[in-house]
Amino acid sequence: MAPRDEDDTGGEPLYLVRPSDNVYSYFMFIFPTESKKKRMSVEKWGINWNNAMAYLLVSMTFLFQGVLLYLIFESVVLDNVNWQNGILKMGKDPVIGLVTEAPGKCNDASALCFRDNGNYSCAPPSIQLTGRWSELDVNGDGVWTLQEVEDEREQLRCKYGVNPVDVFHVIVNMLKKREDLIWLHPDVKSGKGVHLPYFTYAMGDLVMCNYRSKDMCGNLLKSGFFDAALKHGTAPRVGKTAESALKYCYDLLSDGGACETLLPSTYSVWKIESNIECGSPSYSKFVFRHPKTDLRKSLLAVDYSAREEYQLAQDSMFMLFKGILIFIWMLAMLVEYREVIKIMTVCLRFPKADLFGDDAVIVEQDPSDPEDVRYRIQGIEQSHRRMMMVLCVLRTLVTTVLLIVGVSYLIKTNDYADLIMNGVALLFIAEISTVLYCQVLREEIKDQTEDIKPMRVAMYGMDWLNRQPALVDIISVTVLAIIVWVIMDWQLQSIVVPVHDALECTCTSSGPHCVEATKFDKSFWNKYWQFAVPGVYKEIAKLKSAVPASYLAVASATSSDHGAPLPMEMRMEELENTSESLEKHIEELEQKKTDGSFQKIKHSKRHGGPQHSVSLS
Repeated sequence: MAPRDEDDTGGEPLYLVRPSDNVYSYFMFIFPTESKKKRMSVEKWGINWNNAMAYLLVSMTFLFQGVLLYLIFESVVLDNVNWQNGILKMGKDPVIGLVTEAPGKCNDASALCFRDNGNYSCAPPSIQLTGRWSELDVNGDGVWTLQEVEDEREQLRCKYGVNPVDVFHVIVNMLKKREDLIWLHPDVKSGKGVHLPYFTYAMGDLVMCNYRSKDMCGNLLKSGFFDAALKHGTAPRVGKTAESALKYCYDLLSDGGACETLLPSTYSVWKIESNIECGSPSYSKFVFRHPKTDLRKSLLAVDYSAREEYQLAQDSMFMLFKGILIFIWMLAMLVEYREVIKIMTVCLRFPKADLFGDDAVIVEQDPSDPEDVRYRIQGIEQSHRRMMMVLCVLRTLVTTVLLIVGVSYLIKTNDYADLIMNGVALLFIAEISTVLYCQVLREEIKDQTEDIKPMRVAMYGMDWLNRQPALVDIISVTVLAIIVWVIMDWQLQSIVVPVHDALECTCTSSGPHCVEATKFDKSFWNKYWQFAVPGVYKEIAKLKSAVPASYLAVASATSSDHGAPLPMEMRMEELENTSESLEKHIEELEQKKTDGSFQKIKHSKRHGGPQHSVSLS
């Protein structure tokens, strides 16, 4: 006679509910088995301490998991969402943060970057107006006046999150700082208006302030932003050597430099926030070659940990690694849901204990160990049934929170080692019920709740599908893999790529989707240093010629009275004028000399002067 397998269901769609090593299983089986025990505490005080321990262990499990999940959610997940929103407004969803927030009516400057026609503008609020001359010069007369600033103040403040009046005065102050290199129009000195040539001249310094840190100066040389100035020598600010270009950059971007001194306080706030968001710097060595002399100089280029982290998050192998961990975590939660479904099915379909009387729980010899006994449960008490249903509901809620927080915790991690450690931490939280069961309970009571014959209960659902358990497993694993892929792709497109582009724009002012990087690229700087700056001097010369001579005389007298040296540009013009006058005087003298000699020759011929002949013998 062939041995009989107790686990064989004969093809019927049945659940085999057997004990497991966790407090939920202990709670389920301790009450029926204790009904067959005669405990002194029950007879004397009416209290079964083993049953009380079941309530205590379940309560401890929910408490420990709840506290740990709350702290992870509060200190890790929400902090990560707040950090992301500090760079770019991602959304109001605090759990996974996949829902992008609709742009508000005004830029509140709470994030370093804002969307601008599908790209990201991450410059300081006071610099974002740079390069937007058409929005500043409203009437198109070539002069940005203080009156225009005040008229458009609210509209510009709403769009860029900065008071344009402050920016106007910043540009005026920057021009006054360069007064030894450039002549200033009376309207500029009085703060009434800024002409387009002056705006173009000051724009170079303002855009440089966008690069945030003096560590970026090496990056600027590497990117060729100073090549035209070094090659053609058209920018006295920059000079003609790598050292002079670096000094110009350092003077602007160093702590306490011209940018921090002249720009509004919003710039200093932006600089501190961007340093925090970008993380720690990392350096790489490169050799800079002078575009004209070919002299070489070793320099350091900088990058930042936050941008590198989100760059790694887009790597295909890293995404596969993360996807596997998320799949394993979701699979563990799926097992929890299945266990809950089994217990809930027992609560709904298992017979009542009243139908069996004292035989609701039978003590019999354990076939696997003749010296031991096992329990066969044929019915359960109604009070215990209700408590198990409540436990199933609470366990479902905790498992759902575990699933959501765990996925959001893992998906926001962008480092190999951190992913492993976070995954282990989550599994530890999920296994708290097992840890308490194994560590707290004594062996004899664990043996009592483990020696249980499997309880058979009919499944709910489609009968045909329930009879194909292998197919159900295949479908479950496949659907789970698809869900993981959808979450990963959604998070990549909604979080990783936008945050990476925003970090790239904020930290290194680079990237194809960075407004400032595309607007102020190498070609812009080549044109600016080679053509725009020399053109500025020509345009300013025209402005100067249009200023009444009486003002120039008064300005010259004022400068003399105060003993202040004339601006370099004015001194150069005076020297040029003096040189032109001397050249004209010399030409006049030479012309007179030539005319006098010609007259003498004519007079000699008319009076029979001596004749000279040349013999060709």
